[in-house]
Amino acid sequence: MNHMIMKNKISLIITIILISGCSLSPGMHMDTKSTWLDDSKYVSIDSVEEPIKLINISETVDKSYKNNYIYKIGVGDQIAVTVWGLPDIFPVTNISPDQNLRRVDANGNIFFPYVGLVKAKGKTQDELRNNVTNQLSEYFTDPQVDVTIARFNSQQVFVLGEVTKPTKLNITDVPISLSKAIGESFGLNTNTAAASEVFIIRQNGTGEDPLIYFANLKNPSSFIEAGNFYLKNNDIVYVNASGTTRWNKVISQFFPFSTFLNSIDNLTSD
Repeated sequence: MNHMIMKNKISLIITIILISGCSLSPGMHMDTKSTWLDDSKYVSIDSVEEPIKLINISETVDKSYKNNYIYKIGVGDQIAVTVWGLPDIFPVTNISPDQNLRRVDANGNIFFPYVGLVKAKGKTQDELRNNVTNQLSEYFTDPQVDVTIARFNSQQVFVLGEVTKPTKLNITDVPISLSKAIGESFGLNTNTAAASEVFIIRQNGTGEDPLIYFANLKNPSSFIEAGNFYLKNNDIVYVNASGTTRWNKVISQFFPFSTFLNSIDNLTSD
């Protein structure tokens, strides 16, 4: 499963690398102005039959997303389950925080005493709390159960390319906007980044082509839109290199292929 996830991520990043160089090839004159994005919302890649549409983030910004956002538990998350009022059976003192954690296993379950295996994957905090409470109610009167997500490990986004510090960010119960992700990477590289060519590659379901968004962050005011564009699990933010350095920077960053794999491994390892 991890191998398949890695292959998907590699395919997505290679796609955006190809897009970055689609109007250029070694030896060609490379204009310092980034005009190819403005000419068309579609780009053609030789290995892809259909042209790929680039979607401006301004077309998809949903200001209500943050208010409606609810985190869904995933495999690898660590859940803290506390039962109050029954100290002889469920002690809450003299135990370390780690002893109270339940890790969501590969099947999406956690184990809890008197309940057994409980499906956690895909549920919200409140839904899991209600499930545990209902099952404990078969043995105890009005159990007071608290469920929190102590460590968010199941969902990530990746920020690569011409940022100060390429990084992996865990998605939590607070959604991550594009501007926040770039901020967590200590901003765009002021010497090499093409601020008008920021791409977000998003998986679009099994067997479907990825969605590719772009943002022009050349002007400070454009960060308002970036602040309202929220990232989803496995999104890859890629900041292109500017001017004549674009082609060489993109290729040298990811190739040879072994170096490319190592760079992704470093970002995806805990």
